[in-house]
Amino acid sequence: MNRRHLLAMVATLPLAAGFARSTNAAPLDKVMAKGSLRIAIYRDNPPWSWRREGKLVGIDVDLGRALAEKLGVKPEFMELTADENMDDDLRNAVWKGSILGEPVADVMMHVPHDREFGLRNDMAVLTAPYHRESFALACDPARTDCKGSMADMAGSAIAVETDSVPDFYLTGAFGGRLRGDVVHHLSAAAALADLITGDAGAAMATLAQVELGLSAAGRKLVVRRGPFPGLAKQGWDIGIAVKADSRDLGYRLEDVMTGLLADGTIAAIFTTHGITHVPPGA
Repeated sequence: MNRRHLLAMVATLPLAAGFARSTNAAPLDKVMAKGSLRIAIYRDNPPWSWRREGKLVGIDVDLGRALAEKLGVKPEFMELTADENMDDDLRNAVWKGSILGEPVADVMMHVPHDREFGLRNDMAVLTAPYHRESFALACDPARTDCKGSMADMAGSAIAVETDSVPDFYLTGAFGGRLRGDVVHHLSAAAALADLITGDAGAAMATLAQVELGLSAAGRKLVVRRGPFPGLAKQGWDIGIAVKADSRDLGYRLEDVMTGLLADGTIAAIFTTHGITHVPPGA
């Protein structure tokens, strides 16, 4: 659940006092009355949500618009900078608001649909899973055997995002045999670029990040989708979250999401972005 980025604490007490009056999330009737759905998405999180030539794009952006359209309201996006962990992100986006004074959203996208995570965040309600994410390993077959034993990949550079699950996994698994081969980057995109340019023999990230990164590879690369020995969580569902006192909005969005899954809208959104949609397991 940990996030790589740490939000700087620079707010003053007057700001903190001011935002407390404007942090109420809107239940369904208020969303309908104001005519808009405020949607929290992660900033700079391709292929889910990011800016391309100044325009907000991504799977979560398109899905957020589809949810608002089905409700008959306009989408309004809140770009969320990832905090130290997902618990902080949920607090900032859904039930309290950020220390900088920004009000909460009505709904947050890209939230792990996880029972333990939900139990320790009782000010929010997790619902409507729409995709099952997992990790993937991309390899240059001329340099690395992606399908064989991962321990045998020793000696070939493996690119990862710093402090990500793939980073922790590859540096710690197999008795640390691969630790010296792990090459660190500031983002998954940079790790995949390292593979594409030939500076690394492999790169590991989420499947969506791998598919996005390899979309412009221009040469044959092999993708291994797991399972990965010793990795505790091989896959997880992602869904949405609303504030605990906005359960009626959550129920309505859950119904809408079920319909979007059934009629192929969500699969089509993923296809548009060149990403494989995997139905949630929950």
